[in-house]
Amino acid sequence: MKNKNKDFRRWHYFLLLAFLQLGACQKFESTPITDWEQLNDFPGVARASATSFTYQDKAFICLGRSGSKLNFLKDLWEYNSETDLWTRKTDFPGEARVKAIGATIGDKAYVGLGAIAPYAGNQFYDFWEYDITNDTWKQVASFPGKASNDLFCTVIDDCIYTTEGYTDTQFKPDTYKYDPKTNLWTRLKDCPVKRTGTAGFAIGKNLYVGTGYDIERYKDFYCYNTVSDDWSRIADLPKVRVLSKGISINGQGYIMFGRYWHGSLNGGKLLSDVVKYDPLTNKWSNCGDFPGGARQNVVAFTINGKGYVVGGEDDIERKSDVWMFQP
Repeated sequence: MKNKNKDFRRWHYFLLLAFLQLGACQKFESTPITDWEQLNDFPGVARASATSFTYQDKAFICLGRSGSKLNFLKDLWEYNSETDLWTRKTDFPGEARVKAIGATIGDKAYVGLGAIAPYAGNQFYDFWEYDITNDTWKQVASFPGKASNDLFCTVIDDCIYTTEGYTDTQFKPDTYKYDPKTNLWTRLKDCPVKRTGTAGFAIGKNLYVGTGYDIERYKDFYCYNTVSDDWSRIADLPKVRVLSKGISINGQGYIMFGRYWHGSLNGGKLLSDVVKYDPLTNKWSNCGDFPGGARQNVVAFTINGKGYVVGGEDDIERKSDVWMFQP
């Protein structure tokens, strides 16, 4: 019996060693982004965990917080990418908040959900339509799910998709679709995992989401096909992260910045890198570091094939800088 136990331990050791070596041998291509340009600073209060949406050559930023966990905001700003100028617009009519969702369909934008600190019991389920042309707001159907904080959100085929939210006590894999034509929310197939602090993007008919945390931190990534209502796991990110941001440009997905684990008090390291996903090869590549420095909870969006990064925060302050990159 003693020899059998020894053989089992030896077999287990070599199996573990082989697994670790396989992970260590995994390599990622390098396709650096070299064309970063700093633009005019955001003129509003410097903020983190804000919400954005785009329309034609313009982007809009609203909500967020100016303090580390307090000082919630509800102002709305329009950015003109042609002139590099900002204009103050009509404030969001709901309560100030962080980690709300925002999306554009046609000439209307949709903003809502989110929460305020200390988050437990302080979530919002209201949803608002913003008429971009007339600079007016009206309330539409409220979100029917329980997890309305820190949701991933994207637009595919003129519908808004959300997944991976947080309640006051639970992480939820709930996936929903909002159709502005009917003003209805529809529950879809759950994401295979449940967590918060995720990031993602949309390419074609698919949405991609991953990273985040529950009691652990992750680098796994998933694809949801909006036609078949099915989820599948894709290639893992090069490294784990939370509180990142994702965008898509020219059929490629980008995940940027965030934090290695949680907060500054437990040794979590802020990240400054950008990684790119190619859905045709199911591979990630490293795109180098952002010249503005490591940060989390930024706003990021795409206009005319260019990526934009606004604000966010490091462990000291909220940011007002604005950057553009050309892949």
